[in-house]
Amino acid sequence: MEQFPAHDPTWNRKLIRMLWWILIIYEIAATIALGFEISEQPTNGFDSFIRFQLVPTSLQLLVMGLGYLAMHYLKYYSDFIMITWTMTMISIFILCIPEMTHSYELLSMPILLASIYFQKRYVIFAYSLGIACLLLLLFIQLVRGQSANPYEIIVSLTIITATSMLCFAIMSRGLDLLARLQNSVVREQDLLIRNVMIDRLSKVDALTELFNHRSFQEHTDHLISHMPHDTPLVLALMDIDNFKLINDNYGHWVGDVVLKTIGSLLKDVLGPDDMSFRYGGEEFAVLFVGKSDQDVLPICDTIMETIRGTVIPEMPDYKLTMSIGLATYNRNTMKKAWFQLVDECLYTAKRNGKNRIHVHAADIQVPIAE
Repeated sequence: MEQFPAHDPTWNRKLIRMLWWILIIYEIAATIALGFEISEQPTNGFDSFIRFQLVPTSLQLLVMGLGYLAMHYLKYYSDFIMITWTMTMISIFILCIPEMTHSYELLSMPILLASIYFQKRYVIFAYSLGIACLLLLLFIQLVRGQSANPYEIIVSLTIITATSMLCFAIMSRGLDLLARLQNSVVREQDLLIRNVMIDRLSKVDALTELFNHRSFQEHTDHLISHMPHDTPLVLALMDIDNFKLINDNYGHWVGDVVLKTIGSLLKDVLGPDDMSFRYGGEEFAVLFVGKSDQDVLPICDTIMETIRGTVIPEMPDYKLTMSIGLATYNRNTMKKAWFQLVDECLYTAKRNGKNRIHVHAADIQVPIAE
C-alpha cells in the first residue's frame, strides 16, 4: 500500500514550534510554582529554582540545540531525529519534575507523534525508543535509591504498547482511505478522458481529422452570438471538382486518400484563427474570423494552388482542382440565409467552369490559371 512521503520539512517545522511552546508553557508554570514556593518557604527558593527551573531548562535548551544541529546535518534522518528529540524532552521532564517521576505513560506521546508520518517504521522506532527510555528511567531511579512500583511499570508498558497498536490501526485506516480516494480520482480521470474522447469523436471527422458538420454549426452559432458586431465573419464553402469521377475511376479508397490529403493541406495553409471543417461528402468549410473578403481571397487562392500542385500517388496523372464560394455574414440576415448564399456562390463557381472562386460581395469570379 502506498505511504506518505518521508522527510517532510513542513511538518517537522510545525512539530519544532510545538516543542518550543511546550517549553515556554513549562517555564511559565515553573515560574508561577516557584513564586508560591518562595512565598511559603523563602529559604528553599534558591534550591527550588536550581532543581525545577534552571536544571530542566538548561537540559531542554541543550536538547533543542542538539536537535537543530542534527536536523541540519542529518536531513535524511530528520523524522527519526524528531521522534528522538521529543522522547528525550519528555524523559527530562519525567526525570526532573517530582510530580512526573512515575508518569512513564507520557513516553507514549512521541509514538503518537510518529504516526503523523504514516509509516510503520517510525512507529516501531518510537515504540522501541519508548521502551528503552522507560528502562533507562527505571535504572536511574534505582541508582537514586527510589523504589519502582511493579504495578506502575506494567501499566506504563501496557499504555505504550496499546498506543503503538492504536497508531497502527489509525494508519491502516488512513492508508485505506487514501487508496480509495486515489482509486476514485483515477476512475474520475478515466471517465473524464472517455467523455473527452467521445466528445471529440462526435465533433471530429475520423477520416480528415477536421471538425465535422455538427461542430461547424456549433462554432458558427457561438461566433454569431458572441463576437463583436464590427468583426467580419467570412464563410468559404469548398467542393472538390469531379470527385464522383475519382471514386468511379480509382475507387472509393482513393477518394478517401484525396479527402484526407486535402484535410491535411487545409490545416497546413490556414492560420490559427481560421477554422476548417469537413462540411459533408467532398465539401469543406472554412470560417475566417476578423478577415474581410479581400483578406480571404489570397488565402483561398493559396489553397487552390496548393491543391492543384498536389500529386496523389494512387492517381499520378490526375490533377486535383477545387471550386470555392465565399460570402461575408450580414448581421441583418439569418444564419440559414447566409449558408444558402454561400452555397449559391459555390454552385455558381461550379456552373462557370469549376476550378475558381466566386465571391458574393463583389460578384466576381477568380479562376485559377492552368
